[in-house]
Amino acid sequence: MFWQRASRCEYSCAGMRRLQTTELGDIRSTYDTVVIGAGPAGCATAACFAARGASVLLIESNPKAARRFAGEWIHPEGARVLNAHGLLEGLESSVEGRGFAVFPNDGLGPIRLDYPGLATGLACEHETLVTHLRRRVAELSQVDYVEGVRGRLAATDAVELSAGGGKTHRVHSRRVVVAAGRSSRGIAEATREDQVSISLMAGLVVTDAHLPFDGYGHVIVGGPGPVLAYRIDQRRIRLCIDVPNAIRRGAHAPEWIWKSFAEVLPAALRPGVREGLSSASLSWASNAFRPRRYQAGSGVALVGDAAGVFHPLTAMGITMSLLDAEALAQAQSLPEYASRRASQSYIPELLSNAIYQAFVRSDPGSEAIRDSIYRTWRSSSAHRSRTMNLLGAASSSRGDFVRAFSRVALRAGAGALLSDPRTVVDLANWLKWPWASLHPQPASVRSRSLSWAAPESWDRSDFFRSRQPFKEKQDAN
Repeated sequence: MFWQRASRCEYSCAGMRRLQTTELGDIRSTYDTVVIGAGPAGCATAACFAARGASVLLIESNPKAARRFAGEWIHPEGARVLNAHGLLEGLESSVEGRGFAVFPNDGLGPIRLDYPGLATGLACEHETLVTHLRRRVAELSQVDYVEGVRGRLAATDAVELSAGGGKTHRVHSRRVVVAAGRSSRGIAEATREDQVSISLMAGLVVTDAHLPFDGYGHVIVGGPGPVLAYRIDQRRIRLCIDVPNAIRRGAHAPEWIWKSFAEVLPAALRPGVREGLSSASLSWASNAFRPRRYQAGSGVALVGDAAGVFHPLTAMGITMSLLDAEALAQAQSLPEYASRRASQSYIPELLSNAIYQAFVRSDPGSEAIRDSIYRTWRSSSAHRSRTMNLLGAASSSRGDFVRAFSRVALRAGAGALLSDPRTVVDLANWLKWPWASLHPQPASVRSRSLSWAAPESWDRSDFFRSRQPFKEKQDAN
């Protein structure tokens, strides 16, 4: 039996349809599901539960937080979840995503990694995407959406709501879901000791510039850190510029960004980036790794970045959040959800961390692995497809990961034996990756931490590669 709908209020922004919200005084005392946080993870969670007949209260304390520099690329599996619930209907300012193009800066040209089959994802400016998702979810008959209200866990089955003026309201629920990101109160403090700081990310929006491959995320290697570039609409391109912690001092200056990364950017993109750095301000975000855990205490579910985070180079954040939401709504119990998602997310987590480290580490073993990855991608369409299935979360097969990584490692080892046998010793450090993928208990935080190699190594100044010149005189891109 469904409860009577709470009364609504509506407001609108110029050029946008009205967003329906519920007043604090009209919120009922009991819901089937309470979701704290109305980003992509929270909106998808609310929609997935509403589709199964549940009454849902969706809470957002700070709607303006959607303006921050955050995830914008969605892999095909994430788009599938959104389409299944009609959440993408009416979203006009998005760009189709067909895969990734990697620019190794090795003189041999870019490598295109297509999504297998006819699968496509999408990219959309973060605020535009989140505002659209909130509007679509607020229109669902089973969802009450409230803004400007803070939700605090009062018990595993109760949330205390508070707004300005000291008003409070307690809501009871069969299930409480925290989807308020990695800074979720009470959750972040409990897991902070497991978190490893990786780097800073500079965000830059470039207008009326060109990318070599329309519809692809461009991963550009060769600078102090990798760069991810993609269109967010027909006119604008987003650049996500990674600045490793070891060299972050002084890196906030636009001129430092230009001098450090300009040489490795595709030639067609450079004029736009130069113009953007001189006329627009950079947005900054911190990158970290925290192994994913999907349950807090005995009765609170975690989804999205509240569950865990890893480096955004592979653009998996939103997609993982959407798959969390779908799995939680389908699970018969919270332990079942936590166990299933821990298993499903472990291999994408491993691969994401392995690729990032291969792109930034400076030891000879890592350079051999990096070159082997490029050679393997160039020579094998099956390996490219396997990589994209794993990165896009279409596959969580440990066998696929072991086969993919073993092929790369064997090729790197064979090359090292012929060129510099001393590199073989450094390659031994990479053997932890296939071993970690076969660990029998990936759900535990201790074993999941194996997916991030030697956190203490981040403190070494020589851990990251400095900006590298082209290996050939010509522009490799």
